[in-house]
Parts: sequence; structure tokens; C-alpha cells
Amino acid sequence: MQKSLIISLLSALLLVVFALRNSIPVELDFIIGNPVQGSLSLFLLITIFIGFFIGLLLSYPTFKKFKTTIANNKAEIIKLKNILDEYKKEYGINKNKNEDKTTEDKPFEE
Repeated sequence: MQKSLIISLLSALLLVVFALRNSIPVELDFIIGNPVQGSLSLFLLITIFIGFFIGLLLSYPTFKKFKTTIANNKAEIIKLKNILDEYKKEYGINKNKNEDKTTEDKPFEE
């Protein structure tokens, strides 16, 4: 959380410095229509944001697939834990048997 906040603030600072250093007015000419006038930094920032949002839109199906896979894996884990609990009940295995051994093996710590 803190790393991403620091990176975000540094990125914003770099973008502000970039915008202040590149305030040269330029003309952007598309194939059709009249040329659009504005600062170089404004056009570059707009293209960066458009690219960022296009990247998010294109990566959405992958995020959705990962989220579905995680949900399926969690459901499988719960199912397997229930099966394990049933076997432990059926064969009379104490759930805390392994935990008792691990606490006995550890020396006393002060």
C-alpha cells in the first residue's frame, strides 16, 4: 500500500514537472478536420491516459478469468476440507493431534 502511494505521488510529481517544462504550443493535425492547437504536454498526457484506459479495457477479461479461477479454487478447498473432516470423524482421528506434537517438540522460550 505504501509503496504504491509513494510511486503514485512520484509519478504525479514527474507529470507536473513534465507539463511545466513542455508547455510549447503545438498544432495537432488529424486526417480530417481542422488542426487542434494546444500545449505539447497536454496532448502527451491525453494520449497516456487514453492508452492506460485502453490497456485496462483489454486486460479486463484476464482479470475476470483470474477472479473466477480463484473463486473455483476456494470452493474446491472448502469441499476438500469438508471431506477431510468427514474422514477424521469416521476414523476417530483427533484434529489437534498434530498440533499437540508440534507444541511438545518446541523448547521453552522466555
